[in-house]
Parts: sequence; C-alpha cells; structure tokens
Amino acid sequence: MSCVVYDRQNLQTSLPLHRTSINFGVVLASRTGRTGYRIGDQEYEAEVPAFVFTCPGPEYCAVNSGPVEKFYFSYSSEYRDFFLEFTSRPECVLIPFRRDFNLTEILNEIFHLAAMIRHPGSTDRLDFCCMHLVQEMALNLRDRKRQESPYASEIYRIASYLDLHFAEQPDVEALAREHGMSYRNFLRYWKKQFLVPPGVYLRRKQLDEACRLLEDTDLKIYEIAARAGFVDPYYFIRAFRKEKRLTPGAYRAMQRKKIQFSAQ
Repeated sequence: MSCVVYDRQNLQTSLPLHRTSINFGVVLASRTGRTGYRIGDQEYEAEVPAFVFTCPGPEYCAVNSGPVEKFYFSYSSEYRDFFLEFTSRPECVLIPFRRDFNLTEILNEIFHLAAMIRHPGSTDRLDFCCMHLVQEMALNLRDRKRQESPYASEIYRIASYLDLHFAEQPDVEALAREHGMSYRNFLRYWKKQFLVPPGVYLRRKQLDEACRLLEDTDLKIYEIAARAGFVDPYYFIRAFRKEKRLTPGAYRAMQRKKIQFSAQ
C-alpha cells in the first residue's frame, strides 16, 4: 500500500483527472447525501457512504454540489493485475454499501492504527484493514453482477471453493457438474464474471499463496511448491518466473531487502 488519506474537499473541479495509482476509498459524507462521478459522457451516482474506486486509464471527474468527506488508500499501478475485477469495469467507480456492513468499526480501527503507524506491527494491521474494505467492495460488486447473469451465484460458489481449496488440485469439471452445468456452459458463464479462465484464476491463487509463504516463512522452495498445490517443484519455479518475472528465491530476497530498508 502506498498511502492512506483522510480528506475533506471543499472545492470540486469540473476538469477530468488522470489517476496514476490504484485508489480505493469511501465517500463518508456530502451536503446532499449523495455523491457522483463522471467518466466521459457517463455519470454515476450513489447515496453516501459509498465505496469509490479509481485507477489509471479512465478520466474521472467528481460531480458534487458541495463539500465531500473522503477516506481513501492507494496502491502503485504496478499492482493493477491484482485488482482486475475492478480495473476491468470503470462503472464500478461507485459501489453502494451492504446494509449489514459495519463501516464505523473498521474506520475507527484504521484511524487508530494510522495514528500509531510507527509502532511495530501497525503497518501490517493497517494493510489488513484496508484489504478488508477491498474485499467488501468486491463482494458488493459481485452482488451486482449476480443480477446480470444466469448461474452467477453458482459461479461465485465455485470461485469461493477454489479460493479455499486451490492447493488440493480441485477438479473444476466435477465442480461444474455438481452445480448443474456442463463444463462448456460453465466456461461460458465463468467468462461473464471473470476476465481469466478458471485454470489461470486457480494458478494465480496458488502463486499468491507461494508469495505469502516466501515472504513470511523460511520454508524451502520445494516445501512452498507443495503447500501451494504444485506437484512438481520445477514446474512451480517455471510458473512463478513466468508470472512474477523472478525466481522464487529472487522474489524472497527482494522482499526481505524491502523489509530491511523500511526498518532503517
């Protein structure tokens, strides 16, 4: 995460702005109880509080009749591929809240951790809280998608299963049949919800887990390969290098150098 910002904007510009980072946030309050954005000729509006997402590419223009209160956090544009669910859909610039989501509790925790940012462990906990908000935004976005496509709920149940069991070599064709779809129809419906095929989705989950283990443990490479769901450690190394442009060992060394540098 690059930064966390709380802001009260008293002036609104009618000029479109180009984003250079990936930004998630919440519009907390506005004079009218609503907030809006314009992308090109299309305007989007939602009641506040509302989730906000902006990224490099589209030209965003805030559309508000008065001051707005915002909280947002940013990631470098190099992480764009990690947020394809959002970056592929500019219309998700504004995402309404689910009514049962406790925004106050998580914002209080974020502001508390931000005030104690120099204390050991606060940065990791702050990043965790922000990712909690990202996950909530993703759930809300998926709720919206479910209304747009048949079998959407089944597709997301399968995706949730893959999220939890990626290391167990799940049989995707069998999962499709269990949820009432032929594999051919499953692939067609999956494509409407996700930008990548299920095999690529599963592989990215495995590699994300491998990255976590490389960063947080001293396990050997072949042990990490097995825990992430790769039967062949040499295939794991090739797949990791193809996706991350680094070998697993080089990735671990780079992450540990970053930690040493940030501790200085």
